[in-house]
Amino acid sequence: MLALKAAIEWANTANEDVSIWSDSESSLRALKSFNVKSKITQEAQMILLENARIRLGWVKAHIGIKGNEIEDTLAKEATTDGIPASLPFPKRFLKKQLLQLSLSRWQAEWDNGETGRSIYSIIPKISNKQLHWSRECIQFATGHGPFPSNLKRFGLHSTDYCGCGEIGNPLHYATR
Repeated sequence: MLALKAAIEWANTANEDVSIWSDSESSLRALKSFNVKSKITQEAQMILLENARIRLGWVKAHIGIKGNEIEDTLAKEATTDGIPASLPFPKRFLKKQLLQLSLSRWQAEWDNGETGRSIYSIIPKISNKQLHWSRECIQFATGHGPFPSNLKRFGLHSTDYCGCGEIGNPLHYATR
């Protein structure tokens, strides 16, 4: 598609009718398509819409058509000797890379953080997937539920001890 776009750009500067022949059926189909996400293809389409003097055609590959054989030879040389073309990354790729970087940084902060350690022992690996925990499970895991140890912190209970005389925290209620 990149070579075809370059040919279309060149033809756009010519002050005469130009026919461009390509053996790339997929590129020619993409140029006819209405639903194109490729910026390169969209730019080529815009030139073609603005210049009716450029015509495209398909030619079968590797059957001895002199111009097409020369083009194939040049294309092969370009893959080894040519100037590297700078193509923008697709948005989908960039979004995936950004998500992976964000998750990696978030994991590092979670591993080395000082807060949330009671949850860290339950969920050591972060994820962007939603967890479906009940309110009670969250309170139990964080210790922020109706436990004497939590209620005393806020002055809502006179002591942080359970009726049996031990500290009334989630671990106590889970193991006694």
